[in-house]
Amino acid sequence: MDAAYFLRVQVLTFRLMGFDLWKSNSTNDHPQITLVVIGMMSTFLGPLFFSILHNLTNVSIMSDAMGSLLAIILTVVKYAVFVYYRKHFVQLIYRIRDILENEMRSLPEAAAIVETENRSDQWLSLTYMRCFFAACIFAGIKPMVIMITTRLRTGRTHLELPHSGVYPWSDQAVFPYAPTYFWNLMASYGAVTMSLAMDTLLFAFTYNVCAVFKIAQYRIRHLLPMDDAPRRELAELVQVLQLHQIGLHIGTQLGQSLRPLVFMQFFVTALQLCFLGFQLADLFPSLECIYFVFFVSSLLIALFIYSHCGENMKQASADFAIALYDSNWVDFAPATKQALILAIMRAQRPCQLNGYFFEPNMATFSAVVRSAISYVMMLRSFNATGQQ
Repeated sequence: MDAAYFLRVQVLTFRLMGFDLWKSNSTNDHPQITLVVIGMMSTFLGPLFFSILHNLTNVSIMSDAMGSLLAIILTVVKYAVFVYYRKHFVQLIYRIRDILENEMRSLPEAAAIVETENRSDQWLSLTYMRCFFAACIFAGIKPMVIMITTRLRTGRTHLELPHSGVYPWSDQAVFPYAPTYFWNLMASYGAVTMSLAMDTLLFAFTYNVCAVFKIAQYRIRHLLPMDDAPRRELAELVQVLQLHQIGLHIGTQLGQSLRPLVFMQFFVTALQLCFLGFQLADLFPSLECIYFVFFVSSLLIALFIYSHCGENMKQASADFAIALYDSNWVDFAPATKQALILAIMRAQRPCQLNGYFFEPNMATFSAVVRSAISYVMMLRSFNATGQQ
């Protein structure tokens, strides 16, 4: 398979966290990077939690701290899912690659299908990575913008940090400010990078499973009747059905392994959209809102891509029934036709991701966004009441 498109972004993002995605153990890992990043990110939960408790009556500050707290909690969950399923994920990567390489060797037309799916995955993952890192950069720039505008407006210098936190020391003193600022940046880096790593890995899995389904569709559509060799005709059909069955099995495994991740992604993102959407609406159109524009955009893109991947895999597996109908079934032998009937019945139950009690699809995405907007309006009304 073309190394330029297969897991290129995914391998890079995991390396930024100190992991070697090609190994199921820690032989080639850099644990010092992982421990520093995860440690600084996890300990940052304390200042955010106390900031929320300290500012319960100030919805603006509380929502800023809550959004950051939820982002770190979600990242910790993603880290735990990867560590727990790491061996399984690496085995799945090699299994998918071997399946696709075997198909490309036996069917030259399969190479175009695999390349198209992996190009789409890498383009999507790269766009996603750029948006998240832009949010991380603006998190570091935001305090400088606030300090400069405050200095120009009032003539005083008030030290600002990327995230609203309560610390056991004064963040207005120059000496502790620098390490605190670095701590904030490392927490943002860890949250962004680990989220990128797991999210883009999910994208790669779903797109490559779709490639398996689409190769099966192509093969069944181009399966030729063999009047003089009905057993060979049936044997080739069985090979196609086995390929489709492999795709279903891998998709089912993914659904079971990634179920906690999908659930937490939708649940936490919905809460983040509420709090960060409030911040964005409250600060608009000041310069400070640029950071929240990127952050909210990255959350919406993440939610949209999860929904798109879930629906894409479901549709690709369900389309196999249409491909069976589009085949040359009229001219097949009776035994082959009987096998087709069973295959069509099985294809009515598509393979899909799930979050325990919901499916990630465009309908779910729309429902989450509508609910988040409603809660933003509610928070604004609470804030207006408190100010009065």
